[in-house]
Amino acid sequence: MVFRSLKTKILLSVIVVVVVIEGIFLYLNITSLSRQILEKTEEEAFNLSETIRLSIRNAMMKDRRDEYQRIIDDVAQRRGIVEVRIFNKQGQITVSSDPNKVGTVVDKKAEACSGCHREDEAKVLLPSASKTRIYEVDKQKLLGLINPIYNETPCYPCHPKILNVLGVLDTMISLEDFEKEKAQIYNRMIFSGIISVVILSFLLLLLLTRVVNKPIDKLLAATKKAAAGNLDQTVSIRSHDELGELSDSFNNMISELKRSRDAIEEWTQTLEHRVQERTQELQKVQDQLVHAGKMAALGELAAGVAHEINNPLTGVLTFSSLLLKKVDENHPWRKDLDTIVQQTSRCRNIVKGLLDFARQRKPDKRQWDIQQLLDKTLTLLEKQAPFQNIQIVKEFNTNLPMLFIDADQIQQVFMNILLNAADAMSGKGGTLSIRTGRRDGMVEVAFTDTGCGIPREHLSKLFDPFFTTKQTGKGTGLGLAISYGIIQSHSGDIKVESEAGKGSTFRIRLPIEPENPNGNP
Repeated sequence: MVFRSLKTKILLSVIVVVVVIEGIFLYLNITSLSRQILEKTEEEAFNLSETIRLSIRNAMMKDRRDEYQRIIDDVAQRRGIVEVRIFNKQGQITVSSDPNKVGTVVDKKAEACSGCHREDEAKVLLPSASKTRIYEVDKQKLLGLINPIYNETPCYPCHPKILNVLGVLDTMISLEDFEKEKAQIYNRMIFSGIISVVILSFLLLLLLTRVVNKPIDKLLAATKKAAAGNLDQTVSIRSHDELGELSDSFNNMISELKRSRDAIEEWTQTLEHRVQERTQELQKVQDQLVHAGKMAALGELAAGVAHEINNPLTGVLTFSSLLLKKVDENHPWRKDLDTIVQQTSRCRNIVKGLLDFARQRKPDKRQWDIQQLLDKTLTLLEKQAPFQNIQIVKEFNTNLPMLFIDADQIQQVFMNILLNAADAMSGKGGTLSIRTGRRDGMVEVAFTDTGCGIPREHLSKLFDPFFTTKQTGKGTGLGLAISYGIIQSHSGDIKVESEAGKGSTFRIRLPIEPENPNGNP
């Protein structure tokens, strides 16, 4: 479980990277320091060899063997000097700090001779790198430095001029001190590396615990609570990095989840209410279908009745009118004949209304400006007597689109509603407001009067045939029924809002069709 922790994974990864980098750094550092110490040791060895060569130079020129032997012996007593020797061109050791080796011959392939005799012909001048060699003798690491003894002018009395090199001064120095110092440096660096890794790991552990582990633990605990259904919580991480952004995103997610849950609960609570609303809407549609069926049945009945009554009624009206014209003003039958003509004319109008109701034709739709049609209708009516005491207020929306309608039928609807409004305000006058606008994707025309209003119990019967609130003899009860059928045939809707004593508002809505369905221009 511990190794599955994010903190542990990050910590181990960083430690591995640090150890690798530290190891590479230690290797390069130790290699560099070792090279520097070795170069310094070689330089000291070369200086020592030059010192020996110069010290014995004078003695060798005077052939004082005992003197340069003593110098070599004194030098060999120094700490770290293993052996100092001189051998001639044939490889024979002529002088050595070890008396047992004097007179022996050195193998030209040995370490001391490999610098000059690596090839068949011996080299006269050696580069500095070829003068030193490091090798082991009896598990002891040695640094050997050869310093050629050249044939100089003072040497010519004893040695031929053709000889370039008279011999070689070979100084062997123990590298034990160098190895000890190298080991000490290695141990110190390893120890400091381990200490730095431990300290860095500890600091990194503290940093990860504070910066990474604690915020992640907070988020994890909050996530578990949220999964258990507790959405009344927030995570506070004061950081401007990815963890801070993650905290803000988590809080936003919790807020959205809470809002969604509240919305679902609210929806659950209001579902019954919405089902009830839908039921009422279905009931309303059903009532409309029943009303449409009733209207269709009444239309068929009205057509039959009107056809049967119209002919005899026309005969009665014609003959009664002829008799009325023949009698004098003082004739006792004139008053009765006048009553017959008036009532027969009223019956004729009722029959005409029945025929209009029964024979509603299919709309001949053309493109019309609804407001222009309203102005045209008002021009026909506003000069008539019922409108003399009525103030007409027009509030038209000038941005309405053109509608595809049957202008004659829609004008008939407007006339019916305007005449009804005038009748409702007859005697006392009032204000008739006509408003146009857009509502729910349809064009709405609203007629509002300040008349007597309609009682609430009559609103549901208002569009039924033969229903009227007017006095007997002033209405047939077919105007609104015909208007309702016309608006329905235009896929529109007509509604009424009224309160007794305060006036009425009739709202007509007509659809905005994208193109002429009949194909007419």
